[in-house]
Amino acid sequence: MPPRHRGRLISAGTRHTVLVHPDNATDLQPLPNWENSNGCCGPTGDEGLNRACPCGAPVPTLAADCFGPYELHLDPVRTYAFSQ
Repeated sequence: MPPRHRGRLISAGTRHTVLVHPDNATDLQPLPNWENSNGCCGPTGDEGLNRACPCGAPVPTLAADCFGPYELHLDPVRTYAFSQ
């Protein structure tokens, strides 16, 4: 049985973003010079896009600091869903 959480769980990102578990997007890389990746143990996710696709396009924001959530937000302006 999964653990029960009391209270609310609040996402670190803005509304209308798609959330993905960071372990499901292993091809993403930090931006050059770790731009927008400030934090204690990882990026806080509150400085904007901080990861890039293999092509180099900045698309997601990783929130992975020790005091907050561990989640990846895909920018809704730069991403869309499709099926094959």
